[in-house]
Amino acid sequence: MSNTTLNEPMNDLLLAIERFKLVAKATHDVIWDWDLARGTVWWNEGMQEIFGYRPEDIESGPNSWFDRIHPDDQEQVVKKIYQVIDKGESNWSNFYRFRRADGSYAHVHDRGYTIQGGGKPVRMVGSMMDISQQLRSDKAREESEESLRFAMQAAQLGTWNLNPADRTALFNDRCKELYGYPADAEMHYESLVRFIHPDDRARVIESIERALDPSVRSLYDIRYRVIGASDRKLRWLHCTGQAYFDQAGTPYRFSGISREITAEVTGQEKIAWADQQAAMTIEGSGAGSFMVDLATNEIIYSPTMARIITGSEAANMTRDILLASLHPDDVDIRNQAYAEAADNGELRYEARFIWNNSSVHWVRVLGRYLYDSMGKAISLSGIVMDITDRIESEQRLKVNEEHLRTLIEQAPVATALFVGEDMVIDIPNEAMLKVWGKGRSVIGKPLRDALPELEGQPFLDILDRIYKTGEAHSEQGAKADLVVDGRLQTFYYDYTYKPLKNSKGEVYAILDMAVDVTEQVISRQELEQSEERYRQLASELERRVGQRTDELHQANIELVNSNNNLQQFAYAASHDMQEPLRKIQSFGSRLLSTYAEKLDDNGKYMLNRIQDASKRMSAMIDDLLAYSRLTTREGEFDEVRLGEIVHSVLADLEISIQEQKTDIIVEDLPVVWGNGSQLAQLMQNLISNAIKYRLPDQQSIVRLSYRPVTAAEKATLPKLLPDHSYIRLEVIDNGIGFDEIYLDRIFQMFQRLHGRSEFSGSGIGLALCKKVVQNHHGHITAQSQPGKGATFIVYLPQPR
Repeated sequence: MSNTTLNEPMNDLLLAIERFKLVAKATHDVIWDWDLARGTVWWNEGMQEIFGYRPEDIESGPNSWFDRIHPDDQEQVVKKIYQVIDKGESNWSNFYRFRRADGSYAHVHDRGYTIQGGGKPVRMVGSMMDISQQLRSDKAREESEESLRFAMQAAQLGTWNLNPADRTALFNDRCKELYGYPADAEMHYESLVRFIHPDDRARVIESIERALDPSVRSLYDIRYRVIGASDRKLRWLHCTGQAYFDQAGTPYRFSGISREITAEVTGQEKIAWADQQAAMTIEGSGAGSFMVDLATNEIIYSPTMARIITGSEAANMTRDILLASLHPDDVDIRNQAYAEAADNGELRYEARFIWNNSSVHWVRVLGRYLYDSMGKAISLSGIVMDITDRIESEQRLKVNEEHLRTLIEQAPVATALFVGEDMVIDIPNEAMLKVWGKGRSVIGKPLRDALPELEGQPFLDILDRIYKTGEAHSEQGAKADLVVDGRLQTFYYDYTYKPLKNSKGEVYAILDMAVDVTEQVISRQELEQSEERYRQLASELERRVGQRTDELHQANIELVNSNNNLQQFAYAASHDMQEPLRKIQSFGSRLLSTYAEKLDDNGKYMLNRIQDASKRMSAMIDDLLAYSRLTTREGEFDEVRLGEIVHSVLADLEISIQEQKTDIIVEDLPVVWGNGSQLAQLMQNLISNAIKYRLPDQQSIVRLSYRPVTAAEKATLPKLLPDHSYIRLEVIDNGIGFDEIYLDRIFQMFQRLHGRSEFSGSGIGLALCKKVVQNHHGHITAQSQPGKGATFIVYLPQPR
């Protein structure tokens, strides 16, 4: 065998070792080899390069690893690796902290592989990666993302996040607004694409697919139109975003921002117009504007600003003039504000300025720095406002506070003031001191110190919340445990906590007013206890009610039979009454035709009066019969085409329409839920009334129209069906009208607003209309003015 043949295995071994070292260097990992049988651990040079341990510093046994694990992580790490070894499992992995040579700890990701021999683990090899920098980067990224979210919220940008796996989307409120508020069920990729303008849809889909393609991974930057989901409004959007991929190249997140650019697309002239309007608004509000070029210190300012600072609009403003005009006592306020603005970019302060005429004025300055792409401030712009009146108001407020103190001291109920966040007791009146039972020593102390027994009771927390939110709070019969006369006693109070605010809207104190209602509450509690004695009686009463309910059911059956008999009686009565009336009319007609020549004018007049009276009586009996039939709500409800009903009624009223020369305008009418015959009676009475009560010297016009009833309008109407939608039907005429003081009267039986000589009728028609509407669980009303026509409004249900 040649030397070449002998050297080949050795060369392969050396090559494998070299590759192993290269892999370790490439991955920047610490490689270790643990001989489980001998109890020795070998570390590669990464132990020194990464963690700073020289070879002579490292023990040969497993303690070289165990002892350097952070004490808080040691138990769980060692326990887990021995579980893998004892169970004969192949792979082990863990995250923990490992001590460096300088005493600091690194965050590591450690992985090992178990080698078996003779049916048991004999060796474990692995690699340890320092992930400290990665964790710091992740934390910095999270903080950056949080800042970005805040910035986008402040900038009114819409944010979106699409899950590529299930295609569900998450929009913030602004993004939902840009898409016209799609419903929750539409927050899915396939549904949202429908709101993209058809001309832009294919282009948007292609851009999304390119962003999600792992082989392309293009940035998502596109402008397109959307049509609002609910408002159908067209908007131009500029959307930017990017997809995020895992190690396998699978996208797991696709997110970005959207902003509306409709104004930009429609033309730059609108932007210029908006800028002009903004400047006019600032000047119109009495504020002055300025801009400082930080490179040259040049100040561009409005005349209003010059007047606010110096008292003269013609002043030549420079930084020196500004500083000279500032009140000497407020220089530190101004310098502190500029120091803070250098950090946060926002300039805010209030200070006094001395005008040329030596008068002193309070001025509020608000500004903001503008930065270039490198983050360097290039200009400062803002506004100034004269707040002298506000400061004087605050001074007057102090006078009012003195007045408040007087009112508190003289208040007829227990009253006190808690000042500041510590709730320092101020100006309690004698009634409140009596409630607390501790004398005047509590004045000037924080409430929780003066009344330590309040700890654990809700009052201190309520006061803290009011101080932060500015919302008042009151309770009735609140329980309070107070130490009075040296012993803890229970009281009950009606009390109110009212926040007092300064001119900035900040809470500076809370007014406490309380009334002792202990006696009333105890009396109520005693009453509640006495009510227990009556519960057994209530149980017995319930049993008797059940018995009476059965009896009532039987009575209802008898009532139904009685109503049927009553209806038959009404029909028979009306029939029997009509017969003699027909004979009166018949014989009256024969008298007029046979004996007219033998009767004088007075006889003819009286005979005609008999005929008219009998006709009115006949019509009234017919109307009464119709009304009696309606009282039982007879007939089944079904879908009724209101347009067909009106068409039939107009055919019946054709002669009357022609005689009155009335124009009838009928808009398309809907399908309603009801009884066809009753609705025909309703429409005939409403239309015939509109025709009858016309103005003699004016063309008669009657219009029928409708509209759906909104939920808000429906809530204002009585006794409507909750599970039906409703229409509002209007019958409008230009006739004689009526005074609305008679609105309730016109729907009552036999009520007339005009004499029979003016207009015929029985006075039952509108009462019948009201009964039909009630049978349909609807509502009827009217609107009118004398001589200006009338509108009769009917609310009717629609099919579900």
